[in-house]
Amino acid sequence: MMKIYYKADYDNKEIEFEKPSDFVGSLLVDDPELQDEYEVFKVTINDEEVIDFEGKTILDLFKYYWERV
Repeated sequence: MMKIYYKADYDNKEIEFEKPSDFVGSLLVDDPELQDEYEVFKVTINDEEVIDFEGKTILDLFKYYWERV
């Protein structure tokens, strides 16, 4: 399970995906739920923090996983 903790509209939020490829696919639709500029402050996979992700936004996270899935 992948969890993304992010800030949107001044609120801290989180969203879950079954796996990183589901996250990548969710941004490839015409009207994605997550906006590129949302600030990401933590990502976990199976409750373990992804420590090598150094980006700041949803777009950065997309690029990080685009290369890996």
